[in-house]
Amino acid sequence: MGSTTQDSTLIRAVKTGNLIHTRALLAKGVNANAKDQDGVTVLMLAARQGYTNIVQILLDKGASVNYTSKRYGLTALMLAVAHGKLDTMELLLARGANVNGTNPTGSTALMVACLKGNVNVIQLLLNAGADVHLRDHQHQTAFSLALSGQHWQGIKALLESRLGSPEFISAVLTEAIQQQNLQLIQIIASVGIDLNLPNDRGETPLMQAVDLNHLEIVKTLIQLGAEVNTSTDEGFTALMAAAASGNVAIASQLLDAGADVAACDQDGETALHLAVVEEYAPMVELLVSRGADMTVANKLGDTPVMVALLQGYRSICGSLLQRLSPENLSPLLTTKILGETALTLATLHNDLDTVKVLLKAGADVNVPAEGGKTALMKAAERGYTQVLQEFVASGAQVNQQDEVGATALMWAAHRGHLEAVQALIEAGAEVNLKNQGGCTALMLAEFQGDKAIAKLLRKAKAID
Repeated sequence: MGSTTQDSTLIRAVKTGNLIHTRALLAKGVNANAKDQDGVTVLMLAARQGYTNIVQILLDKGASVNYTSKRYGLTALMLAVAHGKLDTMELLLARGANVNGTNPTGSTALMVACLKGNVNVIQLLLNAGADVHLRDHQHQTAFSLALSGQHWQGIKALLESRLGSPEFISAVLTEAIQQQNLQLIQIIASVGIDLNLPNDRGETPLMQAVDLNHLEIVKTLIQLGAEVNTSTDEGFTALMAAAASGNVAIASQLLDAGADVAACDQDGETALHLAVVEEYAPMVELLVSRGADMTVANKLGDTPVMVALLQGYRSICGSLLQRLSPENLSPLLTTKILGETALTLATLHNDLDTVKVLLKAGADVNVPAEGGKTALMKAAERGYTQVLQEFVASGAQVNQQDEVGATALMWAAHRGHLEAVQALIEAGAEVNLKNQGGCTALMLAEFQGDKAIAKLLRKAKAID
């Protein structure tokens, strides 16, 4: 009988599980690596069927344990795994089967097991050293394949194996959060994995959930013991992330769980600073109601109130200023921010309500900002007539001059603000004062070709 015929006979014997016939053929010298036209060896055929005794005989006779088929590049171990043949798997592994061998698509035996969801097979492979970090050509890991099939017991086995590096575990946590997978998070917690393990950016799972505005995930992580005050290397906390995104519901959850409202990052910024910068008024209200300090300064020297004034956030300015105690409000009235006083900042934003609050609190309307410009001059220059009239009523010196000798009237005339010019004349502005360049308000109006303002000034006895 020729070798081809002998091989075919052996293949038939193995396929039918005929141990006696297989042993007899091998004893006669038939090739233990006989294979069919697809390159599937008799060892693979026996492994697929779970004929463990036949597998052992074939291996004893020299069958190649790691031979791969021409089609699909499968090994005997992969076939045993795909069909859940535990005893056969154990024997193959004991005889040198490569637990991390891959087929042409990059798949491993563990990936096959995870796709099938057979927890016993998964556990056996893990115990044999299967690498959970390997990825196939579609960048799938064994874990992601188990997750796609929602094979929870297999997932638990993978996590309990603790074969994964911290980076792997962190990636698993990140995936759970991004997918809003509550069940996976609960499984992760059940096997004792640290729910505070940061990713490569230093962000904890809780911070990541906050960044993604996943309220239910935040609640779940807190319930499972996530630390709410852990910070990144830069001092950034989950509460700061919530404040920066304006998510009041999440911030409330964090505060209820003990988040430190006074924590600051490496720049001295608190959650309140961040909420103000982003103009999240409801968040500002929440943080202040929970004890956030409105007077704490960052490393630039700015308090949340100063930031609100700089940005011209009217509702936030009003809310914060009304809450400041007299002793905390007093320093604000005299502090200069980028060369501006609190009053001139409110003026720049035409914020009449804030102007009134500051004046009522005792702000000196005649204290100049950078360049010697008073709040009155800034209002006149921009034509903010209502704010200007408020300053006049509060004792503004209408003829005060800045560093170049300009008065509020000159600024209003130069910029073409007719109503402001009228209001200043009515308030007693001297129409014939000159600046350092020797120009009067009338001269400035004429230079701009503003006939209406020039006429108004002449009527007020301005001299050509």
